[in-house]
Amino acid sequence: MSRSRILPSAIAAVAAAALAAAGAPLADAQLYAPLPQWYGQGFGKNKIQYREFDWRIYHSPHFDVYFYTDEEHLLPKVVSFAESAYDQLSRDFDFQISEPTPLIFYENHAAFEQNNIILNFIPEGVGAFATPTRFRMVLPVDLPDPELMELVLHELTHIFQYHILFGGSIGRALANQPPTWAIEGMASYMAEDEGTTDRMVLIDAVVNDQIPRVTEQDFGGFFAYRIGHAVFDFIEERWGEEGFRDFVYEMRNTLGGRIGRAVERAFNVEPEEFDADFRRWLRDRYLPELIRTGEPGDFGRPFRVERGLPSQEMSPTASPSGDLVASFSSERGDLDVSIFDARNRRHIRNLTRGFTNDVQYLVGQFLTIGFKQGRDLAFSPDGNLVAAFAKRERGRSLVLIDVLGGGIQRIVDMPGIDQQLAPAWHPDGRRVAFQGIQDGQFDVFVLDLETGEVENVTQDEIYDAAPTFSPDGRSLVISSVLGDGFSKLFRIDLDNPRERFQITTGAWNDKDAVYSPTGRRLYFTSDRLDRPAGVLPEAAEDDPEAQAAPPSTQGADNIWGLDLGTGELHKYTNAVTGCFQPTVLTLGDGQERLVYTGYWKGRFDLYVTDVDEPLPTGDVAPLSLEPQPFLAQDLPAFVPDIQVPIQEENEEDYGGFRLFLEDADTFVGIDDDQTFIGRVVVSFSDYLGDKRLIGSFASIESFSNFDVIYADLSKRMQWQVHLFDERDYFLGINRRDPLFDDIERERETFQVTGAIASLIYPFSFHTRATFGVGYAYRELALPFQPIDPFTGLPQFDEFGQPVIQFLERQDDFPILASSLVGDSAIFANYGPIGGRRWRLDLNYAHDMEDGGALAYSADLDLRQYLPLTRRSNFAVRLFGAYADGNAPTPTYFGGLDTVRGFEFREFRGDRGFFANAEFRFPLIDVLATPLFGFQGIRGVVFLDVGGAWFHEVEDFEFWDSENSQLGDALASYGYGFTIRFAGLDLNWDFARRTRFGDDEQGDYTTSFWIGTRF
Repeated sequence: MSRSRILPSAIAAVAAAALAAAGAPLADAQLYAPLPQWYGQGFGKNKIQYREFDWRIYHSPHFDVYFYTDEEHLLPKVVSFAESAYDQLSRDFDFQISEPTPLIFYENHAAFEQNNIILNFIPEGVGAFATPTRFRMVLPVDLPDPELMELVLHELTHIFQYHILFGGSIGRALANQPPTWAIEGMASYMAEDEGTTDRMVLIDAVVNDQIPRVTEQDFGGFFAYRIGHAVFDFIEERWGEEGFRDFVYEMRNTLGGRIGRAVERAFNVEPEEFDADFRRWLRDRYLPELIRTGEPGDFGRPFRVERGLPSQEMSPTASPSGDLVASFSSERGDLDVSIFDARNRRHIRNLTRGFTNDVQYLVGQFLTIGFKQGRDLAFSPDGNLVAAFAKRERGRSLVLIDVLGGGIQRIVDMPGIDQQLAPAWHPDGRRVAFQGIQDGQFDVFVLDLETGEVENVTQDEIYDAAPTFSPDGRSLVISSVLGDGFSKLFRIDLDNPRERFQITTGAWNDKDAVYSPTGRRLYFTSDRLDRPAGVLPEAAEDDPEAQAAPPSTQGADNIWGLDLGTGELHKYTNAVTGCFQPTVLTLGDGQERLVYTGYWKGRFDLYVTDVDEPLPTGDVAPLSLEPQPFLAQDLPAFVPDIQVPIQEENEEDYGGFRLFLEDADTFVGIDDDQTFIGRVVVSFSDYLGDKRLIGSFASIESFSNFDVIYADLSKRMQWQVHLFDERDYFLGINRRDPLFDDIERERETFQVTGAIASLIYPFSFHTRATFGVGYAYRELALPFQPIDPFTGLPQFDEFGQPVIQFLERQDDFPILASSLVGDSAIFANYGPIGGRRWRLDLNYAHDMEDGGALAYSADLDLRQYLPLTRRSNFAVRLFGAYADGNAPTPTYFGGLDTVRGFEFREFRGDRGFFANAEFRFPLIDVLATPLFGFQGIRGVVFLDVGGAWFHEVEDFEFWDSENSQLGDALASYGYGFTIRFAGLDLNWDFARRTRFGDDEQGDYTTSFWIGTRF
């Protein structure tokens, strides 16, 4: 979906931290979770089923449509759109799909985010996805009908790609991976879903000379859609529709994604020549427009932000006094609300304080969600508050931000309404208007802040958005998407909201309206041309193809104004890329200025311009100031090419126990003492992902382990059955020299085999509890201190240390297992940077022979992350383990990133702890070599301390006060670095042991391991 599929912004990671590339191409979402949060990975936020979905299946000629009963009223539209899309694409590709395509749809994005087909979190910037396993399309349908048709075409194109390019084979998809720009660009091209905002990104790349070599490079994100779409437009213009088909089938015959070979075979053109011709074609198409127009800074003065790293500022709103402008800013790496001094255009401070557990993220178009309409912030009439929407647990809430003191003053939830956006204050300061979705319809609502009551103002089938109040508070101006796909401005009088008056007409988009404080003007964003339709720009006057093309009525988004006294239209910006989201700044002398968002060189910035000298607009006719009232049902609606009547006999209940292979992956690791660790994970699921069967088969040296889990994720209360067989070892210590000069160790093996059935309940997005019962068989070695046969006393060695031996034991027992988990950590692409993670595990095993507790234990893992700068932070971890009973199971750790500088699992006992403190910082962002590229090289300085002991046979003294150093505890310090390569974190650590006393403890030891730092 071109307008909200992938976020066209540098801060997309704020909402998309869960994104990771899959082995096989997963169109649009690129999400993958080899092991879900409930697998026992320890941490993870909760993907909650807030509602129960009663699923049914409708069989149409080419689709199996999965829907739940609450959205059955949308079924005729979805089926008609799907069949119309199939008819169009089957003709365009000259290809028929033999099997029905599963199409799973949700009423809105909030419900779509709860799907279990993808187990990771789905950010709001991902509009839909298609999977190569079982060729499923999964999408929400909360879009204007023309955009929904484009979305269905886009996702169905991916299904055709899976059949045509890969022949329905996952193995072939893995071997032949076309570049992302080819997959996504083709889908955008076939759906014709490129709008004004999408072209803005493409034009900016062209006029700023950022066109990539497409036959040599791959790239992701929103840029892949735009450049990819342009490539296929170029192919069609140069070689026609047959050339397009030839290229698609040559892509199928080219292994390893070598797109240059497909270009050579399809067009008999060298890849270098293709790249040069494509670059020339783009420049000929868009550079003349830059000469005729300009960049956003040519029409206004920019606001200034002291930037250490690239930042985005957008969605401005002016204070009633005219002294301040509030906007979104990514200056600190997340999304905050900032205020600027309106007179000198300088940043003052942030009103929000970065990441918080109160909300998941603020809702900002282009930044944390895709583009919609309207502004995302609004000043209250008294200037004390700024209103915004924020993502919380199951949807969005209105947040009121304190301008004077900063921070969120109040959060207002609105059950029953989803996808709220574009707040606008009523002049009385008591009410806030906004757009949202309810019962499958996008309407405009008004919230009473004192009573909490919400009124649906429009309540019709038209897509209504971006409200703004008139200065007298008696009417609203909104932007509505009509059946032709264009947004137009309408006025609604609040005393009779069922009637609406159309303000603008024409085959272009008008949106983001805002009144001047006096009510004399209405400013808005429009992509209308400032020349009559059919009149070509000078650069195209001699181009026969341009002359033969249908007359264009759309250009770039720019700021326009309507004089409500005369009907005259004025233009205030004429940027080649785009200017939008105007707000009116009233100065002390009563004069008005416009503050707007402009896009240039891949960045959003704020600009201010005067309104007393508008730009020339050519022959733009005045608007009628006496429009006739309309009812919503009188407005033109979108009608698909094929309309399918629903027949009840084609419906059936969804059910049965049918699982298929969903995914498989392999993990390999090397510990610091060269211990080899490997794992293979195989995942099976049903069509909806609610029923999961996961098998994990692992090895540690010569020890083999397996885990098999069956889980039901269909409801908020999840349940699972876990079968396991763990065979492993730890290092037992027979004799230890206090100075580390003489240490004897042996591997003590253990085995635990059993099954546990568990219930998992998420209390919130951040916390959950698990309770399980099961039965286990155990083989392990337990420590004891032998008795001297001559003295009858426990034995000690020559250093005065107790002699410890291990005795083999076998037993079986019922078990109770519970855990409480909290996770508020905030992640960047290199790991956690803020927040906290903690986990408390409690286990109890009953002694079937002697009665009482055979073993019980409590483990606590607490991790805190403190951001210091935008890319450096301080990380602390505290771990403690306590075990007791007739035969407690020991805990063990050491090596990796637990206590570095010591052997793997050297620490063992029924009591144990360790602590880590790390300073993490960037070293090199990208290190390119002739063969490989390494990204995200980061450094770390650390201090570790820990200890473990068997309390019945060993004494433990943490600090030796006599010698002013550590006693039985062990510590190390050092430094290390991490290189991100091929999706893996490669870690090198250099650690030196210490007792914090006068004695040196040897040289630095070097260790290498693969995995994520805590």
